[in-house]
Amino acid sequence: MRIKTIHSGLFLFVLCLLSVQVMADTLTMGSAINKAGRQRMLSQNITKNYLSLGLEVKVVKSRKELDQSVALFEEQFQELEEYAPTAEIQASLSEVEDLWMTYRQLALTPYNNRNASRLLEYNNSLLAACHKVVLELEEFAARRSAKMVNISGRQRMLSQRIAMYYFAHAIGFREPKVDKSFVTAKQEFLDGLNLLIDFDKNTPDIRRSLNKVKAQWQLSVAGFDLINNGQYVPHIISVTTSGMLKRMDRITKMYELLDNDLENKAVLALQ
Repeated sequence: MRIKTIHSGLFLFVLCLLSVQVMADTLTMGSAINKAGRQRMLSQNITKNYLSLGLEVKVVKSRKELDQSVALFEEQFQELEEYAPTAEIQASLSEVEDLWMTYRQLALTPYNNRNASRLLEYNNSLLAACHKVVLELEEFAARRSAKMVNISGRQRMLSQRIAMYYFAHAIGFREPKVDKSFVTAKQEFLDGLNLLIDFDKNTPDIRRSLNKVKAQWQLSVAGFDLINNGQYVPHIISVTTSGMLKRMDRITKMYELLDNDLENKAVLALQ
């Protein structure tokens, strides 16, 4: 009986390893860029939710989302590490891992202003390292459609970066660099949205979805402008930026599928 138990455990262990390998093997370049891009978003989403706890905005939801984002970051990192097609990308992922260890520890600590300040600083380094991985994957793919997966995925990150700096400002972090980063993130989101809208290979579904994001963006801007009068509406900003994130996530998936389709056509053309 003891031998059977050991063999069963070994069988399950091997099965798990094979499952991870199959999962890694099923990644396409489009899905790898999508997931690497989502890592950027998660770096901002985690700090945003940490700040939400400080503001006591949707505390239960923020705590749950923070924990889920940490878990998803680690899960996707393992997938990307298995998939990494070049030594350069593997090295960049190692840089991400080194930064992630400290960042994760800060994010999972109960809220206090000192940790919040450190996260606001530290998330920029993690974001830059994650972005580097996306750019290297995009360069390896060498397709314009792959660039759209990157840009669309970056919009997800910017929606959370904007919310993060809005919450930081509401809590009391109002240093010039925070203000500047907030303004820059808003402008980059608008520029990216316009670039996506102008892409000549957009499907009707992508165009409709982008127009809905544009409407959500305009509603968010109205909330941002209230800061000029000393008014903060964190609950409204939480809802609108989360809505933009969800729509941009779906749109990024659409661009991923579009890229996969164009990749398959290119392969068939060479046969």
